Amino acid sequence: MQLLPRPYTLTIKRAGQRPFVLLVGLPLRLAIATLGTLIAGGIGLAGLQVWQGDRANRAELDRRAEDILEQVEGLEAQLEELKQRSGMSDDPLTYPERGQGGPVLRPLNAAELLSNAESHVSRLTTDLSDRVQPALENVLEQEKAIPQGVPLKVPTHITSHFGKRQNPFGFGKEFHNGLDFAGDPGDPVITTAAGTVTHAGWGSGYGKYVEVDHGNGYLTLYAHLSKISVEWGEEVERGDLVGLVGSTGRSTAPHLHYSIFEDNEAIDPQPFLVRRSGLTRAPLPNESEAPVTTRVAD
Repeated sequence: MQLLPRPYTLTIKRAGQRPFVLLVGLPLRLAIATLGTLIAGGIGLAGLQVWQGDRANRAELDRRAEDILEQVEGLEAQLEELKQRSGMSDDPLTYPERGQGGPVLRPLNAAELLSNAESHVSRLTTDLSDRVQPALENVLEQEKAIPQGVPLKVPTHITSHFGKRQNPFGFGKEFHNGLDFAGDPGDPVITTAAGTVTHAGWGSGYGKYVEVDHGNGYLTLYAHLSKISVEWGEEVERGDLVGLVGSTGRSTAPHLHYSIFEDNEAIDPQPFLVRRSGLTRAPLPNESEAPVTTRVAD
């Protein structure tokens, strides 16, 4: 029998015994080659899976970094709104834009983006706690002293405006230092800002009236009441009951006279009938249907 070439001869030596010679043919060679291919393919597939997994992880990290940066930008916009709300001046960084440029080296990777976001958040947090929050708290404290809203808990309309008007008790003109609101006897009258009651009793012309000092130069007055619900020196919050609508004092019919004083000077209450949020005054309920009259007076 003709022996196969050496590459197809497998010799196994055994100690103290004759060598064992195995003659192999092409199928075993193919099997070995196939096995090698499978092993190499398995290693390659594992490497591909690792590469694909790493790529997916990086893509996910990039996406998360971009999401965080978008959130940071949103926080920065909200911080700017709070600065405006607190009356803070613009930062030096808001100067008109200057020229910018330079070569493009490479885009930032996810780790660098996250590092920048973390640094940005730190700056925003410091700015918020050290500058914006104290300024905003100060503004909010001042706003508590500003009368806001209608001093009645029921639908109403204005029956006499601030300023010069016809004298309801005779001929000629007179100055009216507040607003008159239509109301029925017993309608609840509420304070329009937090403060301290500085008068709760009778006064010439006003009849039974309540006066509330809100600080920062603001004072409100609620007149012609049928009943007073607070006492001198009492602390009140916006919306607290101070009395009931009546017709005491210089009055022609039940109504509420409402005045606002700033630094001891009467001012028109109409711009204060809504919360100060940059909006113009909205019409009062039924005001557009009810013409202004002079049937009541203070």
